[in-house]
Amino acid sequence: MLEKKIFFNGLNELRAFASLSVIFYHIEILKSRDHTSSLFDNSFFTYFIDRLGRNGVNLFFVLSGFLITYLLLKEKEKYETILLRKFYLRRIFRIWPLYYLIVCISFVIIPYLAITSDIFHNTPFNFIDISNPENYSINSLLTYLFFLPNVAREYYGYRVVGGIQSWSVGVEEQFYILWPLLIFLFARKKIAWVFVLLLLIFIFSNVFIQPASFHLLPKNASFTAMLIPRIYVIIKIIPFEFMTIGAIGGYLYAYYDKKIKQFSKSKYIYLVVLSFVFIFLFLSLYHVYFQGLILGFLFLFLILVTINDENTIVFRNKPISYLGKISYGIYMYHPFVMFLVFPFANSYFNDSGTTLYYNLFVYVFVFSLTILLSHFSYKYFESVFIKIKDTKYKSL
Repeated sequence: MLEKKIFFNGLNELRAFASLSVIFYHIEILKSRDHTSSLFDNSFFTYFIDRLGRNGVNLFFVLSGFLITYLLLKEKEKYETILLRKFYLRRIFRIWPLYYLIVCISFVIIPYLAITSDIFHNTPFNFIDISNPENYSINSLLTYLFFLPNVAREYYGYRVVGGIQSWSVGVEEQFYILWPLLIFLFARKKIAWVFVLLLLIFIFSNVFIQPASFHLLPKNASFTAMLIPRIYVIIKIIPFEFMTIGAIGGYLYAYYDKKIKQFSKSKYIYLVVLSFVFIFLFLSLYHVYFQGLILGFLFLFLILVTINDENTIVFRNKPISYLGKISYGIYMYHPFVMFLVFPFANSYFNDSGTTLYYNLFVYVFVFSLTILLSHFSYKYFESVFIKIKDTKYKSL
């Protein structure tokens, strides 16, 4: 008899909201950069929108940390080891095909369209990036080919239209390399302290290592002195603290699930957590980094409550769940769809008298085309590799 696959209800709904929030943010920021009507101009929404994209990505990070840690701990409990080969091949078959398709679209198709058709000049911010040869240099291409788009974005400053969003996929891949090794090497009692220590290291580095002081270092500074800016760059490029927050939750759920389920089945707990999530999404209450961390923990609490099927008021919705199922495609395809839609919106609706029609055109076409493209991609492209992953390299 085949063992039932581990599946948490409610996580797809959270993935859907995370991916859709990133689209919303990118639409508004591109409108703002092209000096068209944007909600950034509304002071009430400025903080919410300014942080919405990163908060959506951080929710993805916390989800990944939670789920990957939980599954790895259960795998180690079952086999007394981590099946590293199967783990890495599962990640390869799920992540790599779509990732490299987006790299191809970003480095080949988008520049070709921009050069051969004048209409794409009507999105000034994108066209400036496409016209900059450094963004499409060999060095830039190599960072993408070797899953270092976060290095391309944060360290080199490359802006590859259609592919810049994949910086977070690079972070995820780097997390996937490290995490199974940590759980493989450390015993159950020690791994929790490793997670806590890593979290503290990242928080300490972000708070106390300031890039403004780097230029004060002399050119002949010692390796130890130069290590500080290097640490800062690594911390900035690889924000593992949010995965680590999720990992702590994954550890607790793996070994204390009965206590967590008893606590998380409360309707009032769900409503309180949800209320605090909205408060910290909309209002600037603390330093932006600490507010992000607080939201990270709130996302974790939301995950722990959401997956409890005994809590009868947690959000469940089949269409939204399906969007979460195809959320990897939604996240990866939407900049390409925006590249296609915005030039037409800027050409035909961009004046003071057509603001409503402009926004309707942008939002309807970006969201609908992204979802449609992601649906077909999942059904006819990604599912081919997912089937291989689930049949040949399943471990639990």
